[in-house]
Amino acid sequence: MCSIVGAAYVSLLERKLIAKIQKRIGPDHCGPAGIFQPIADALKLFFKSKPFKTHSKQAIFAVWTLFTVSLIQLTLIPINYGICHPKYGMLWIVLCHSIIAFSEIFIGIESKSKYGVIGGNRAYLQMIGANIPFVLSIIAIITLTKTADLNELAGYPRTIGFIIKTIPLDVAFFITMLMVGARTPFDFIEAETELIAGAYVEYGGILFAMIYLADYLNLIFISALTSVVVFGCSGLFDVLFKTFAIICLVILIRAILPRYRQDQMVDIAWKALTVIFSMYVLLWPR
Repeated sequence: MCSIVGAAYVSLLERKLIAKIQKRIGPDHCGPAGIFQPIADALKLFFKSKPFKTHSKQAIFAVWTLFTVSLIQLTLIPINYGICHPKYGMLWIVLCHSIIAFSEIFIGIESKSKYGVIGGNRAYLQMIGANIPFVLSIIAIITLTKTADLNELAGYPRTIGFIIKTIPLDVAFFITMLMVGARTPFDFIEAETELIAGAYVEYGGILFAMIYLADYLNLIFISALTSVVVFGCSGLFDVLFKTFAIICLVILIRAILPRYRQDQMVDIAWKALTVIFSMYVLLWPR
């Protein structure tokens, strides 16, 4: 429940920050400074329509899978040694994001709209472009730290020499997280600057609410994972502070950068990120 409420208020944070950057007011009618806006949005979506009668079982299953896995993966983040403590947590992350990627594809292709199908095809291309460097980044991190345990990774000693040597890896990992999380400038699945909602165009009511929350749960997760990989963490408040800072950075990027084309995304992923991660895997001293 805390994760769901947190995701709802991260959406409010994003709307407020982007409004400030673009010199707009943003949500301000529901409560002081618009603090109750996420609650109003939730009530509207839950009672707006009856989506279960207008979508196929496959589409509903894909939405539930997307939401559930997006929620489950947050349990892997090492807050006070993690809610879960799997020995191979990094590999579980790869599994979770593979399931999320396929769920987004099915959400699109099971749509009754041709625009939704196009969004599903974009999700497929994004999975091909982003997941290869993502898996390589996980292999590179395991190679450097000699562990796949997120708790051990969070406490890994980061000397000055180690930090300097891993700056290209950290930058490449952050860009990869933007791709995996479908965040600007790689938001091809939803394409939110267009007039439609991409793969989600035919979804409303509670199904859209679940997709919407899953998007922000993923934002929280990729920010928390980046904080663990790049900075390391030592407790609840350390994780929360660093995660909050990275969330604000991701929102800032959304406010100021345009979207790349998909061929540009694939070029960045395969010609730059893959090369960087491969060099760390092959050349890092054993």
